[in-house]
Amino acid sequence: MRTFCLFILSILLIGLGLTAGCGSSSTTSTGSTTSTGSSSGSNVLGIAVNGGPETNVANGYIYENAAFATATICAPGSTSNCVTIPNLLVDTGSTGLRVFDSEVSSLNLPALNASNGSAAYDCVSFVDGAYLWGTVQQADVTLGGETASKLPIQVISGSDSGVPTSCSNGGTNVDTAYSLGANGLLGVGAEPNDCFVEGADYCSSGSPPTGAYYTCSGDTCNPALIAQANQVTNPVVLFPTDNNGVIVELPGASSSEVSMTGSLIFGIGTESNNALPSSDTVFTLACDLFATEFNGTTFIPSDCAGGGFIDSGSNALYFADVGNIVSECSSSIDDGAFEGLYCPSSTQSLSATNEGANGTSKSTSFSVGNAEDLLLGSTASDAVMPTLAGTNPTGYGFDWGLPFFYGVNVYSAIDGQQMPSGAPAAPWWAY
Repeated sequence: MRTFCLFILSILLIGLGLTAGCGSSSTTSTGSTTSTGSSSGSNVLGIAVNGGPETNVANGYIYENAAFATATICAPGSTSNCVTIPNLLVDTGSTGLRVFDSEVSSLNLPALNASNGSAAYDCVSFVDGAYLWGTVQQADVTLGGETASKLPIQVISGSDSGVPTSCSNGGTNVDTAYSLGANGLLGVGAEPNDCFVEGADYCSSGSPPTGAYYTCSGDTCNPALIAQANQVTNPVVLFPTDNNGVIVELPGASSSEVSMTGSLIFGIGTESNNALPSSDTVFTLACDLFATEFNGTTFIPSDCAGGGFIDSGSNALYFADVGNIVSECSSSIDDGAFEGLYCPSSTQSLSATNEGANGTSKSTSFSVGNAEDLLLGSTASDAVMPTLAGTNPTGYGFDWGLPFFYGVNVYSAIDGQQMPSGAPAAPWWAY
């Protein structure tokens, strides 16, 4: 058993049953082993919650509540010098495609440079202290029937050599599929580039921020500026069409299941299968966050921290237990492996209210189960766990992880992209 908490809104923001709108169909029943939800079209990429690449290998493990997809990566301009990479973690809480160098080394992808003319290196840190380090390279990337040409991606290094302390910060280098639980990250969040936040690019001018982009001489690496065009980029914005956002569509799950399939749909209001329903609530964002009220306390975004966010890359609901109404797991269980997760004596029904910067609000009900029972009991072989929850490592805020997506079509509109008529300027979420 291994539990992950991968929530990254962008590389600068570290630490921080509804009406279907996609013409989808789904089949779900309590106690079933598999659920399916599907849409069709060239703008649809199939996704699966199936435990990930380590599920069926020796000494492997199940990555619970993680949605995976497949991408085809080619050398720029080529249709034959390509590789197909499965088991990429679909992450609406980050931006850009990040794959291991072992997966794409045969392609000899061109390197992209920082503003000083030297090869650019990218650092991404997670809230739990883990990090990714690697060069920025360019590729043609196909997702479903859509292709992003000359896309800047991060190619994750399999070595610790030269990683600056301002990137590693005493954390763990997740430089293998085993340590990451995936063959890479498919970041399709609300920003076009990983240094871009609500109309401002923080890496192309001024003083280069630490923990972002670097250039290196030997094993010495220093922060560097980088043009927006060379920053790791959300692949969706480079699609010729259907490039203004994504919809994550998964069927509902009232109890743990072995697996489920669904869809990542590209575009909002651009095709017959991605219209925004009038019944859905649109939440505009402040620093890619909205406010969440839980048990009398409202987590309000402040200085790009706190607040609430919707993130398919988090494998549980993570929130501060205001008022100590949910029991945490004992630190003695499995040598502390369950520390930070919730273990109520019986499943608890709770609710929280999300509030957009535009004044909209919606109450959402959710359930919290006993993590020990879920992960060690009769459901231990299941990848779908709708009641898995834990404390927020930041101690403040509300992370609506993948369990939130079960049975709810979640729309994520990308900052700066053209929105359909009647919709507010992005970024925003809707469900």
